[in-house]
Amino acid sequence: MSNMFQTPAQIRSAYENGLPGWRFNQDSMDVLMADRKATLFAESASHLSGVGKGRMALLWRSREKYDPGAFGQEAQTTGDCTSHGSRNAREVTRSVEIHIKHEPEEFFLRTATEPTYGARGHGGQGMDPARATRFETDFGFLFRQKYPFVDLSRYDSRIGSRWGSRGVPEEVKEECRHHNVGQWVAPRTADEAKDLLYSGYGLHSGQNFGVRSSSDSRGIAVPGRRWSHDMATVGYDDTLDVYPVCVFLIANSWGRWNQRPKVWPEDRYGPWPQGSFWLAEDVYARYFVGSHSIFAYCDIKGVPQKALPDYGQLDNILG
Repeated sequence: MSNMFQTPAQIRSAYENGLPGWRFNQDSMDVLMADRKATLFAESASHLSGVGKGRMALLWRSREKYDPGAFGQEAQTTGDCTSHGSRNAREVTRSVEIHIKHEPEEFFLRTATEPTYGARGHGGQGMDPARATRFETDFGFLFRQKYPFVDLSRYDSRIGSRWGSRGVPEEVKEECRHHNVGQWVAPRTADEAKDLLYSGYGLHSGQNFGVRSSSDSRGIAVPGRRWSHDMATVGYDDTLDVYPVCVFLIANSWGRWNQRPKVWPEDRYGPWPQGSFWLAEDVYARYFVGSHSIFAYCDIKGVPQKALPDYGQLDNILG
């Protein structure tokens, strides 16, 4: 499959005209949960209940520390948003852990999207997030580098697209096993999503929802034409110090497709991650959590709470 999109405008137009980037399948979700490849928050993370209420977690800043500008790079060139959303959630969780451990050499390289997308099970565009979760749990992920069997040093959606019909090659899956993910946890309320974010875990989700390219006067995204799309949730602010409601930061994978929020205090949040936008809690709860196609990437079985960096001290975070 050749690359379809060359600009963020083309990507957005395709999604607004019905591109099926997010392909939800209830049966695959049910099997995923039955096989314990992912668990509900109430089953495996109830001990975190309430830790995120009234707080904030700016998890994207840990990723920016190790991979500056990553959120605006590698814009989609086909309908592989699920692999991008999953990768963004994974990178956020991985970066937070490295940040806390103060071992920046462990970041190594950005991770790739192509193996995950290659596991979608068909030759068309779009992917079921449950299939992405299963692949990354059963096998894992690879890095942005050249391997003897495939060159992943630069994003090339044609690689994952070609693998979709025949499956991910065995040598790729075997290498993925060296970088296996941990546990996926599925929140069912916005409060559970806050608890997971505050505990250091990025999320990604698929939903039929889109926003306009500019925010309202408060800095919060305005609903627009719907996209069947998977995106990552990389932070939230429930303090009400800046916005009148709790907001969640959504990282898109289209490059610079939108404008910076009209309210974005850099002394609090640092530089704006390109392509991201704030969603109000009620909208996030209805469309993102409410899709029941949402997962938090948790790196350690048992989902321990992490002691986040002090996001109030910008110099400590970015230094």
